[in-house]
Amino acid sequence: MDTSTLSRSPRAAFALFPAFLALLACEPRENPYEVEYKGTPDLHKVDNTASEEDLAKMREAAGHPTESDIAKENAAMFEKGAREYIKTRLPEYRDLVETMRGYLGDIEKKAPKWKDDKAFGKFNEGYRKKFKDFRETYNKLTGNGIEGGNTQADISAAFRDLEQLNMDIGPGIADNEALPEAIKRINERLDKISASLDEIEKDDTLETNPDYKPPKKKK
Repeated sequence: MDTSTLSRSPRAAFALFPAFLALLACEPRENPYEVEYKGTPDLHKVDNTASEEDLAKMREAAGHPTESDIAKENAAMFEKGAREYIKTRLPEYRDLVETMRGYLGDIEKKAPKWKDDKAFGKFNEGYRKKFKDFRETYNKLTGNGIEGGNTQADISAAFRDLEQLNMDIGPGIADNEALPEAIKRINERLDKISASLDEIEKDDTLETNPDYKPPKKKK
């Protein structure tokens, strides 16, 4: 046997081994973790012709609240917070109503005495000063007419009517047949407000702010 041939055979085999490994590396193999690429959806084939009514029905069927339901829920939450604001300050709101009634009573009682500018001026000077202070109290309590929800809407209407009446009064106003009607209308608004305050007071679902401290009354 040729010993030189035997000695060369192992060396030749080892020389070919790297080439064999390279061949294996180049051979394509399947990746078990590869995600199949499906491409982007064709938007032209998507059915987007459903009407708002159909979409609302689908949302309702799926158990999702409708826009109308959400709006009603938000409005109810807002009104509850507004009523709690009033209940926390209930004595002040009752004073507000009674003060407006008092102004109406003064006008109704003293109007027949305003025969001339002098007689009216004597009343008007003190009245305007009191009403200016009252307006400041009103604005502070109601947040300039913003706080109070639906009840505040009625309060604002009564306050505007009273301000308009203040602009209309003067000498001879007692002879104007519109005066009793104006006073009656404002008093009816105040009756409605008082009824709302009674409801708020009796509503046990409303919470009050225990940290609220009412401002001191002006002497």
